[in-house]
Amino acid sequence: MKRLVIATACSSVLAWALCLAPARAGEKLDPADIRPNLFGACFISEKEGWVIGDLGRVLYTTDGGKSFERLDTGTKRAFLSIACFPDKTLILAGKSGIIFRSNDGGRTWQQQKSGTDRNLTSLAFSSKEVGIAVGDAGTILRTQDGGANWQKVPVPEQVPLPEEIAETVVPGDILLYDINFATPDRAYIAGEFGVILASTDGGQSWVAQNSPVQSTLFGLTFTDAEHGWCVGLSATMLRTQDGGQTWEKVPVPARPGFTLSLYTVGIRGQYGWAIGDSGYLLATKDGGNTWKLVDVPIQLAGSWFRGLSLIPDGRGVIVGAEGLMLATDRDTFTPLRKL
Repeated sequence: MKRLVIATACSSVLAWALCLAPARAGEKLDPADIRPNLFGACFISEKEGWVIGDLGRVLYTTDGGKSFERLDTGTKRAFLSIACFPDKTLILAGKSGIIFRSNDGGRTWQQQKSGTDRNLTSLAFSSKEVGIAVGDAGTILRTQDGGANWQKVPVPEQVPLPEEIAETVVPGDILLYDINFATPDRAYIAGEFGVILASTDGGQSWVAQNSPVQSTLFGLTFTDAEHGWCVGLSATMLRTQDGGQTWEKVPVPARPGFTLSLYTVGIRGQYGWAIGDSGYLLATKDGGNTWKLVDVPIQLAGSWFRGLSLIPDGRGVIVGAEGLMLATDRDTFTPLRKL
């Protein structure tokens, strides 16, 4: 099925320790020299894409990740999420409410006024004009002019919360971690305490969905109007087949002796990945019906994965701790630097 969402967004959900990797803007970098934590990636083809991370890092490749050029953004704040368009328009969001836009693939940047100083953990666009960013303390921002202006959208007043915290936590305190458009009108947000929010008017208003878990959900994706997946703490995976009206737990394989979290999930066609802590990788080759545990080299067993970008044929890039980058080919991967 043709994907309706024009902009692909990938995000990270936690602020991690900074790793310094001196480099000058415009300098060509070998993947082996890239050491900052990487939180997101967005590719518009098999070869061309951008990777974001700590210290305002934006890296650009035209050879599928064999080499990267560092682009100057003028900020040292971490970027946590990226949306990109086929014409090389880029929109980034990150710590302390920063939102940056580029109309030329990252050669020049304009900082947008988000109206918040909260960390923005994810953003997604249904068109070049309409987009949503989410983040700390129930932050939901919406733009209808391509990011030039952002308006705050309230979290619904009625959100199911665990009984033990319902008296001390209000919906506006909830951390929101990921946003995804299923169609131009229907969008979904995943967050703390198992919260799943849904919109049927392009993000202008939101209602809480019935979630079967109360643990944090970090990532979600939809492949069409009806089929979606959420991932989170303790290897949680949820699936809906009715546009979010109901969600069910999906059994997934775990690494023996570990209870690990999943942070990001993405599916294109029949192929997809769910990625998380300590080298925890799951792959599907049947459109998300079943998932297999992917073995990783011992050198990756302690590394976390955060950012994921897939092109329509299922190939893509996974990024994570200390400059980690993997090139995916359907349900297998190849490290982009020597381990």
